[in-house]
Amino acid sequence: MILNSKSSRYIIVTALFLGFSLFCNAQELSKVNFKISPQTAAINSIVFTIGELSLQLDPKANTIVLISRGSKRVPEWSDYLDEEYYDGFSDGGKKGKLKSIGGVKIDYFDVFDGERNGKIKSFGGVRVDYYDVFDGERRGKIKLIGSNTIGYYDVFDGDRRGKLKSFGKIGIGYYDNFSSAGKNGKVSSIGPVRIDYHDNFSPAAKSGKIKSIKGNTPDLYVTIDRGSRMYSDLDD
Repeated sequence: MILNSKSSRYIIVTALFLGFSLFCNAQELSKVNFKISPQTAAINSIVFTIGELSLQLDPKANTIVLISRGSKRVPEWSDYLDEEYYDGFSDGGKKGKLKSIGGVKIDYFDVFDGERNGKIKSFGGVRVDYYDVFDGERRGKIKLIGSNTIGYYDVFDGDRRGKLKSFGKIGIGYYDNFSSAGKNGKVSSIGPVRIDYHDNFSPAAKSGKIKSIKGNTPDLYVTIDRGSRMYSDLDD
């Protein structure tokens, strides 16, 4: 088969577009688990998968850590090395920081990146970025993981100010002053998942505790953080 220059250009453009699409999809969320505190009903952590990496975000501490790497691939020699650290000869200000774990390279912003200096820049091919001086109260908070933007409520959002508003395309809602007593300020929804709580008409021992979580899916689910010292049993 003979290809003319026009056909060749079409194939090249198509291949580039396909490659870009695959890269974008590899940066998107595939499984997300929101873990809620049984004491405060706040989001303690978010465990999620991007490509072959499982990561965990702690919104309150503003930290992100690597949990594991997927197994649907050919193992590499570096997978068998637990941890590797940057040295002081070639890595400058990164000296002593974790360089790789389980074969996944971890990079950091440096002195040329201003106030982001020393913060995690990427896990493998998954980039991480932060809000800056022009972002007001959000300054310093994690802004981007892969292709997923993290949003926060601002000064115009009343009692929700400073709370997590969205994670990628997943919206997060909260009960307001018009809700039943005991629910105000607590997480009401995460995407299609709805969270309900016992109100002041419930027995005193249950008031304010999680009553039900409905709408979980295989790719997006909300659970009570069992790592907390206390948790409430959901109603059947």
